[in-house]
Amino acid sequence: MNFLELKPVTNSLLAFGLLGIGIINAIVVLIAIGQITPSKYLKFFQRAHRIIGYFFLALYLFICVIMFKKLGEFNALPPKAVIHAYIGIAIFPLIVIKIGIVRLFKKFYNRLPFYGMILLIAVYLQVPLYAGLYIISAIKSQYVSLSDKGRLVWVNVNMGRKIVQQKCATCHSLERVYAYAKSEAGWRDYVARMRAKDPVFMNDREALNALGYLVKNLGIDETKMDIQVGMRIILEKCHKCHAIERVFTSRKTPVEWTNTIELMRSFDPLLLDDFEARQVNYYLSKVLARHELGQNKEEILNMKQRSDFLIR
Repeated sequence: MNFLELKPVTNSLLAFGLLGIGIINAIVVLIAIGQITPSKYLKFFQRAHRIIGYFFLALYLFICVIMFKKLGEFNALPPKAVIHAYIGIAIFPLIVIKIGIVRLFKKFYNRLPFYGMILLIAVYLQVPLYAGLYIISAIKSQYVSLSDKGRLVWVNVNMGRKIVQQKCATCHSLERVYAYAKSEAGWRDYVARMRAKDPVFMNDREALNALGYLVKNLGIDETKMDIQVGMRIILEKCHKCHAIERVFTSRKTPVEWTNTIELMRSFDPLLLDDFEARQVNYYLSKVLARHELGQNKEEILNMKQRSDFLIR
C-alpha cells in the first residue's frame, strides 16, 4: 500500500498531532520569554523550541502532500473543503515569515510571539473543521467489513448513506435503489455499472463507502431462503416483460412454477441469476403454489426433488 494512502482516521490523528505539537511549542516559547525559569535554562528552552518547530514543519509538509493528493480525487470541492484547503495553505506563508524573521530579519524578532500565536490559531481553526468532525462521526458510525483489492477493509456505513443520497439521486429516484434486493455480489455489479456510465462521478473510496451502506442495509444473505426477498425480486424483475398481476393471479403447482422460472430465464438469461431464481422459486412454492390433492406419491416426490434442486 502506498504510504500516502492513509485511512481517514489516521489523517485525523496526524492533524491533531500537528495541533498538539503547536501547543507544546507555544508553551515552551512562553516559558522562555516569560522569565518564569532561571536564565541558565533559557538556551535549553530556545533549543527545544527550535527542535519542536522542525518537527512541526516536517509533519505539516507531510500532511500537505497527503491532502493535495486527496484534493485530486474531487471534481468539485464542497464549501467546507474549500475553507479547509485555504486555511491549510495560509499556514505555509506564516511558517515562512516566522523562519525568515529568525534567520534574516532580526529586527522583527520581538514580533515572533505574535506570528506564532497567529500560526497556532490557524492550525486550531484548521483541525476541528475536518479532523474533529470526522472523529466525532467515526465514533457514532456503523462499520462493515468488505473485501477491496484482495484485503479486508472497514467501511463507514454512515458516509456510504450520504454518498448514495447525494450521488444516486442525481440520475434517478432513490426509490429505484431501495426497491432492489441484491446480494453483495449483486450490489458490487450495480455500483460498477453506475460508475461505468460516468467514471469521474464517484471515486474509489466513495464507491466502497456506498457499497458498504448498500450491503449493510439493503443486502441479502445468499445462504438463506427468504419469502420477502423472493417477493421483492418478483416486483423488481417480472414487470419488465408483462403485468405484475399475471404472477399473483396465477395458480400453478411447484413444478409448474419451476418450469415457468426456467422458461423466463431462457427468454432473457440476464433476467435472473441462480441466486435470484432460487429466491423467486422459494416464494412461489411457499405462497402462490397450488397443491393438488389427487397427485400420486411419485409425482409429489419428483416435484419436491426438482424444487429442492433449484433452491439449492
